[in-house]
Amino acid sequence: MVFGGMASAANGTYAGGNPLSAAVASAEKEGFDLDMLLGLMRIPSVTASVEENNRAVAYMKDWFDRHGVCTAVRSNEVGRTVLYASTTPGSNHDIVFVTHLDVVPPLVEGQFSPVIKGDLLYGRGACDTKGNVAVIAQTLANLAGRGSVGAVFATDEEGRSPGLDTPTVLLRHGFTPQRFLIVGDTNGEHMDSLTIAEKGHAHLRLVARGKGGHSSIPWVSDNPIPKLTEGYAKILAAFPKPSATEDHWRDYLTATRISGSEAVNIIPDTAEMMLSYRFIDPDGPQKMKRFIEELTGLELILPKTWRPPVISDPKNPFIKALFGEMCRKWPDRNIHYSKMSCATDATRYVHLNLPTVIFGANGHGAHANDERVSLRSLIEYTQMFTSYLNSQIGK
Repeated sequence: MVFGGMASAANGTYAGGNPLSAAVASAEKEGFDLDMLLGLMRIPSVTASVEENNRAVAYMKDWFDRHGVCTAVRSNEVGRTVLYASTTPGSNHDIVFVTHLDVVPPLVEGQFSPVIKGDLLYGRGACDTKGNVAVIAQTLANLAGRGSVGAVFATDEEGRSPGLDTPTVLLRHGFTPQRFLIVGDTNGEHMDSLTIAEKGHAHLRLVARGKGGHSSIPWVSDNPIPKLTEGYAKILAAFPKPSATEDHWRDYLTATRISGSEAVNIIPDTAEMMLSYRFIDPDGPQKMKRFIEELTGLELILPKTWRPPVISDPKNPFIKALFGEMCRKWPDRNIHYSKMSCATDATRYVHLNLPTVIFGANGHGAHANDERVSLRSLIEYTQMFTSYLNSQIGK
């Protein structure tokens, strides 16, 4: 299948004036419902909007119901819904996909009006992660009535909302993966890879204390800001900025915010710096607290909760079989295992000790103003997963 040149959001066309419906028809010939994906991308399901995310859940439930896929909807205490879909009835399936329907806010006008340029589909959620939602949905429809395959469609992955997080809602209601977890999300630009590990993520608060006062008489104060910056200089020396070419599978500490006095002429009593901590040791935050406090003499405050790392063994039979299917389907590509620094909803299932992988159809620009995904890749991933799961039925 070949998709043509420039697209226009205004007139709904692509390839120099051909109707957008031609792209939909072309995808349909290969068993992929592009029209469903376009409709989903037009729903502005920014995480903060419970109403729009619930609309996305209803939209997908309706599509599944019309395609013979079993569905269940549950909600948290503030009414945010989450969808579970499966090829056969029940709540405990062997192989379970996990993905999300919510997106980050648009950066430019028109990001909720998907556009096709050549093989690329542009719009908010194209690669993060409504394109992958469509891959998973079409795969379930292809297998409807057969096998033991389920899928979680969360609605608050991009930023936690009030109430219980939506994957945990399903876990509390007994929707529990049994043998293998496949997460559909952007996997850090690792094209043609199967991601077998993601780092944990915690927001740490570095605090320097002193004695505040007016900036016109600094000698009566004990300014905490120099203490904070001197402490961070020591952190930078211990955790230097990584280069683009090095192996990135190590801990990172990155400053993201500094706060002090709210008035420009007042020395604060305390100064704080937020540190984004990406780590590979499950006990990383506790160990980092001890290390940083000894290194800097400052206080490091841990959050109440954080996302743990997710690390799986590539020798696991489920993972080996999926990797082998990718290699068979795409023999001319550099199919490889990868690890990433991003965090996904895989972290909600770490306590189950299941082999877990993350995939992402080939795309670019997650959270950016040029977010996009390859239409060819969406179709090929759907075909690959359908073939892989067919091979697993009965095992």
